[in-house]
Amino acid sequence: MKSKKEDFTKHSEAINELLFEAKAMKGIHRMTLHTWRTEGVLEDKRDPEATTKWSYYSPLDVVWISILNELKKLRFTHAEMKAFKEVLFEKIKAEDNNEYPALEYYTLRVLLYNQPIYIIITYATEMDAIWILDEKDYFSKLASGEIENHTAILLHKAVKSNLESVYQHPDFSDLAGLNKEEIQILQILRNKNFRTIKILKRNGEMDGIEGTERIEDVERIEKLLKEGEYQNIEIKQQNGKIVSAHRTIRTNFKRK
Repeated sequence: MKSKKEDFTKHSEAINELLFEAKAMKGIHRMTLHTWRTEGVLEDKRDPEATTKWSYYSPLDVVWISILNELKKLRFTHAEMKAFKEVLFEKIKAEDNNEYPALEYYTLRVLLYNQPIYIIITYATEMDAIWILDEKDYFSKLASGEIENHTAILLHKAVKSNLESVYQHPDFSDLAGLNKEEIQILQILRNKNFRTIKILKRNGEMDGIEGTERIEDVERIEKLLKEGEYQNIEIKQQNGKIVSAHRTIRTNFKRK
């Protein structure tokens, strides 16, 4: 991961300033926020001495809430969310020799250096490990097989969708030295939100990529069903209506 000398102190103060009301949370009900506070996955920052206990959230809270919402969509339990929180808020030493919660540090790397960051959850029979990786590390672990069955949450996209006014597009890794299959994989990783992804190999060489993508656009789901653009698809319904889908798609590399 890139190493840049930077004093993060003022940036840390800014990203932790309580600026946003609950209504600023996109697509998240107040009761959901209340439940997360009750369950201990979202910190309650209300003033206990105040007569009216309004909830205000920092830019970092907004990013964390969007990640919690993604975990909720993936059907993570509150216990799993708490385990996830422990890892993401564990303090790490930055280049300025100060310690910051991991999520805060990597969010600042996205904002300051336009760096793409991936939060990876690996599974055995249950949640096994959580990684925070830049693009090169993620690709390297995918290609080596060190990361297989997993979910990828794109921190840079979480920042973009919630802090767009102060966001710039990530400075994606230089592609020099990569072969065409490796470049194709990186382009797929950048442009799609996969729930799981794995590299397919044949005779020790990369042969393709297979990923499971979550889709909530009903019109797009109906189009996919009509056109058959999937290897496998799982439909979720509520009251007889389609609300989301997970489709498995595979890209095979053409070889001469």
